[in-house]
Parts: sequence; C-alpha cells; structure tokens
Amino acid sequence: MAADRDTILSWLADLAAAIVTDAEDTADLGIRIDAARTVDAATFASEALSMMRVIAESVDNPSDFDRIAAPAATGQTLDAVNIMLGMALAIAGCRPDWPSRPSARRARSRVSLAGDVAIAAVDQLGAEGADLYAWLSSVTAVSCRVISDLAADAAPVVKVETGVSLPSTVLAYQLYGDANRASGLIDIAGSATPLVMPTLFDALAS
Repeated sequence: MAADRDTILSWLADLAAAIVTDAEDTADLGIRIDAARTVDAATFASEALSMMRVIAESVDNPSDFDRIAAPAATGQTLDAVNIMLGMALAIAGCRPDWPSRPSARRARSRVSLAGDVAIAAVDQLGAEGADLYAWLSSVTAVSCRVISDLAADAAPVVKVETGVSLPSTVLAYQLYGDANRASGLIDIAGSATPLVMPTLFDALAS
C-alpha cells in the first residue's frame, strides 16, 4: 500500500477514538497504530485493513456507521482509503439495529457505492489484488443482502401532522404510549427543537 501512512494512521486513530468502546481493543489499536509506522509496505497494508476491521466490528448504532467517512486524500492514499472504507462500511452496515426502512436503505446504498469504489481501486492492483478483489466483492454483496433483510423488518416511516407544536415527549407518548421514545422521534424527525417539534414531521409507524 504505497500511501501516506500518517494520513491513514491518523484516520484510524480518530475512528478508533470515536467508535471503539472496548478498553482492550482501544489499547491494542493504539499499540498497533504506533508499530505500523515502521513496518514494511506489505505488513502495513495488512495491518491497516486488520485495524479497520476491528473498528468496523465495533459499530453498534447508526451514528457510529455515519462516522466512518474518508479523510482528505489524493492519489494512492485515496485508493488505499477507498479500499479500507469499502471494507469497513460493508462490515459496519450489518451491525446497527436500523430504526426505519429508509435509514436501512440509505445504509445499503452507501455500502454498495463504497464497495464499487473500493473494488475499482483494488482492480488497479492487477493480479496482486485478486484475492482482495474477490473477498471485497463477496462481502459487499452479502452486506447489501443482509441490510435489505434488516430494512424489510424495520418499521416504515409515516408523516405526522399535529396542527400545533408540541414537546417531543408528549408526541412520543401520544404516538407510542412511551415518552422515553422521544429521542428516537427527534432523530427521525430531524428536529433541532425537541421542546417545540414541527407540526409536520416524519416518525416511525410503530
């Protein structure tokens, strides 16, 4: 992986800090990131992919999935980032309990697109990247199928019109009989004012 190691390792460190919650995994990643600065190119490529996989497998919710985004990069560094991003999103996309069909479908689209970009980058490696090409193609396809199944099981989104602005807790109780679901209602509605919700917004059907 002939790429800017500092960019990739800094990216991995930032993702680990934001997503990984297991103390042992966090400590291990810190050690591995430091050690990866001086290894040979082949070992670095393998280690970078392995560390990204640990991060992806630590994703627990949609916000973690959204945090997996590419840093600013060009040339071979961008190719390396795209390969790692495609792998990470394919793994991470299957992990959250997607709250709605639209959110699951958006995740599936992102996994599919990132997979296509990653596979195109691997294709430039020629015979050297044959195994990675086959694995990445497979894991992207499997991930999209799994997310499709999750989307089918997720609740649909409906439009809610109240005629008057109400607090999110009141609306959550009226819609679901549970005021504790207010935070989820705010997320789906995209409201920045939970105490005064819009009079027309999206909500889970159940």
